[in-house]
Amino acid sequence: MLTRILYCIDSIQRGGTETQLLGLVNRLDRERFRPSLCTLLPSSPLLGEVRAPHLEIGGGRLVGPGGVRRVRRLAAWMKEHRIDIVQTQFQDSTVLGIAAARMAGVPVRLASFRDLGFWRRPVSEFMMRRTYPLATGFLANATAVKADVCRRDGLDPSRFMVIPNGIDVPAYKFVEHLESEVAVGIVGNLNRRVKRQDLFLRAAARLAPKYPDVVWHVVGDGEFRQEYEAMAADLGIGEKTVFAGRVEDVSSYLGKLSVGVLCSDSEGLSNALLEYMLRGCAVVATAVGGNLEAVRDGETGLLIPPGNEVALASAIGRYLDEKTLRLTLSMKARAMAEERFSWESCVAAHQDHYENELRSCRVSC
Repeated sequence: MLTRILYCIDSIQRGGTETQLLGLVNRLDRERFRPSLCTLLPSSPLLGEVRAPHLEIGGGRLVGPGGVRRVRRLAAWMKEHRIDIVQTQFQDSTVLGIAAARMAGVPVRLASFRDLGFWRRPVSEFMMRRTYPLATGFLANATAVKADVCRRDGLDPSRFMVIPNGIDVPAYKFVEHLESEVAVGIVGNLNRRVKRQDLFLRAAARLAPKYPDVVWHVVGDGEFRQEYEAMAADLGIGEKTVFAGRVEDVSSYLGKLSVGVLCSDSEGLSNALLEYMLRGCAVVATAVGGNLEAVRDGETGLLIPPGNEVALASAIGRYLDEKTLRLTLSMKARAMAEERFSWESCVAAHQDHYENELRSCRVSC
């Protein structure tokens, strides 16, 4: 008997959560699961890569007549399609999707968390906390994410399942960077301050006089791109900084980079970090969130305090000075990523959890 799952998300864009959802949906065992996708807002062309039926329920205010109508419409759709499991991502989709699932009598209702709450505002916190009692369980992609949500919102840790990100390991061939001219890069959308590309540029400016041949790469696009380009020019590294924009084939681009930087103030579990590790980029990451679960300081990468450009520059400088350290840590990082973050293990964990939750529900209900 097929298990019918509806995934709810605001929209499908080229972000980490969206990419993870696409990968999961497309890899589910179709002999056991039948996935569908509900979005609130228009999506990017990436939506066309999702191999599942799609429903766009519409955006707008969650509180008020419009929000109530959307909940009822979605609940009716769930009943009509006999949905067994609803899994939500992001705040608006969680509020709408979990409420509709409860109204429709969907037996398993899972809310997902993939960050340390940089989104939190009084209104969004209030709405989410009103929604949590309607869920039957929660998912997190890192132990740090689970701990953060439980601490902030008083949720029972026993109701959480932690399933790390999946990544297409064969698509990221390991590169042993033996080149003498080192390229250092940061990958991330340029539309969230929390990613701290500004810190990367300031660290680069500190190092540039000593290492004039290093090229600095900023991979990603967004509303802050022009601001960061101007900052690079003001810091005197404009000619040595490549703003690559949005890159379709990230794996190929990472083949150019000897060092990969993730200097965010807050992280759940970063896809970019795992891609660095698989591709042979020696990692420098801030000691926040799920970074600590992927990077062992001095073994699979170098960890630094968040918001500290001096520490960031020092860690990058160590790699620039010590090729042996770069190669040793990058090889150990590859081995860890292969072992812990494959799509095979990620999908298997989700599928087992879905079946366990349905089994528990049938017993208790």
